[in-house]
Amino acid sequence: MTSGSLTGWIESVLPEIAIIVPVMRRPQNVARLIQSHADSGCAAFTTLYFVADVDDRLELDELHRCSANVILNHAQLQTFAVKCNLGYRETDEPWMLLVGDDVRFGWHWAHDAFAEDDGSSMIATNDLMNAGVMRGMHATHPLIRREWADERGASWDGAGTVCHNGYRHWYVDNEWTAVAQFDGEFRYAPTAIVEHLHPLSGKGVNDDVYRLGQSASEADRALYLRRLGRFANAR
Repeated sequence: MTSGSLTGWIESVLPEIAIIVPVMRRPQNVARLIQSHADSGCAAFTTLYFVADVDDRLELDELHRCSANVILNHAQLQTFAVKCNLGYRETDEPWMLLVGDDVRFGWHWAHDAFAEDDGSSMIATNDLMNAGVMRGMHATHPLIRREWADERGASWDGAGTVCHNGYRHWYVDNEWTAVAQFDGEFRYAPTAIVEHLHPLSGKGVNDDVYRLGQSASEADRALYLRRLGRFANAR
């Protein structure tokens, strides 16, 4: 088998993936993310969907300039969680990847994610930042099987959800990680690189959007601990 036919065969057995990207007031990140996706070697079976607020004009102008796929959020709540759920509802690929606009895709990241497929419904990609992620214990940028989200849910809200809408930004990933681990559906793919270009890693510049998420971190943490406690008590 030639290298070209081998590549074609590998891609033919990989699932289509909706890459859901909630965005807010960072038009400068759009072209970079689109270029990283194009350069990843996985664009043939993955599709970027930007979930943007209907009143975020600068973001929308840049998305349209780049001919991006846009899902409009008309809700009053303009949070990461709300937009993840909207992106989930408005797409239909059998798998989803949930990320922010501050990532860089590694070469063949999706091929590596499914290289040792064991049937798990959540695959933690490697963000090259979070210590829990790199120990194989956490998912910042998860691949989620749609059928599992439809039937079980990736949050403790149950079927048909990937996030709890009560979170402002932080701890969304703690909940979907815990749900998948409790269900025995969690797997880590260390060579599937979806690098997090976050200020805390020294790879990004702090801005108003990061500060907005951080401002609610304690409230989000308290919410997560309450929800975790209710879940543990119900078992």
